Amino acid sequence: MPASPHMAQLIGPTQAPGEPELRAVAINTLFGAFARKGTSGELGNATDSKLLAALRQWSDCVLVGAGTVAAEQYGPSATPIAVVTRSLELDPSLPIFGTEHLIIVAPERSLADATRTPTIRTLENLGATIVSSGDGSAASIVRALRNLGFARILCEGGPHLYAQMLDANLIDVLHVTVDVSVGSQDGPWGLELDRNRNYVRRFEVEDATVDQRAMIFTRLRRVR
Repeated sequence: MPASPHMAQLIGPTQAPGEPELRAVAINTLFGAFARKGTSGELGNATDSKLLAALRQWSDCVLVGAGTVAAEQYGPSATPIAVVTRSLELDPSLPIFGTEHLIIVAPERSLADATRTPTIRTLENLGATIVSSGDGSAASIVRALRNLGFARILCEGGPHLYAQMLDANLIDVLHVTVDVSVGSQDGPWGLELDRNRNYVRRFEVEDATVDQRAMIFTRLRRVR
């Protein structure tokens, strides 16, 4: 049986500390589903978990959508986590509120809505830092995090956030694990990209490794 792939090989070359780099990490089933029974936790194996942990250690900040935080029940993290939300409606009982450096990123129009002031105060009382993402675009979200000093950003999805980042051509390196299986409870399938725009994002395959549990680990770098 082949040995489990080494983390350094899976992560590959990185920019120097302080240099901006945005990576995304995702896992899909054989035909492109992002989850099974409503969570990606049903997919992957120990190597995939180790890769996610290693990428978090590499990053200055984890970027994730509020829906994914709730569905995956994100817990406390030593790495700062930035949660993207438009509504600011995060359940205060979510375990992520144990994170030492939790950032809630929302569009300025949401933060300026007086009806949301009590919600904002609740989030702040739970220890979250509220940050404006301006118009809420992908570029504005990333700019807001870079202004906080986060050069290395790891995007963990979900599908809507991946699509936003791809639409804006902001992902430098994409780590995709393929769980070579398919199930009747799989979904959602694929990405909903902006069909009003005509583009193709090209990535080159830097590495593709199969580990002993028949997972395929790929590292793809954006073609500029």
